[in-house]
Amino acid sequence: MSCRPAGERLVYDCRIRLSEAGSGNPLNGASVSVGADMPSMPMAHNAHPVAAKPAGEPGSYRARLRLEMPGEWALRIRVSGPVRDQLRQVQRFE
Repeated sequence: MSCRPAGERLVYDCRIRLSEAGSGNPLNGASVSVGADMPSMPMAHNAHPVAAKPAGEPGSYRARLRLEMPGEWALRIRVSGPVRDQLRQVQRFE
């Protein structure tokens, strides 16, 4: 997962790439959502999950996150459909 500024303060466009564990083939047809919280302030700052949409290339999805403040955020990616999984990635946003 990678995120970049969307041109609005504290708004980021994120791209998620998913592949099948065994084959490495792109994972298509999944339902994907992305949420976030600040590990340093649990329960105080969070971004409600948003649905990610297919991004045009196989296994690629996109979502727009609106964060409450700059800092380190733990992104939660939930996948359902052909497979079910949950991933967590910590990123710093300025």
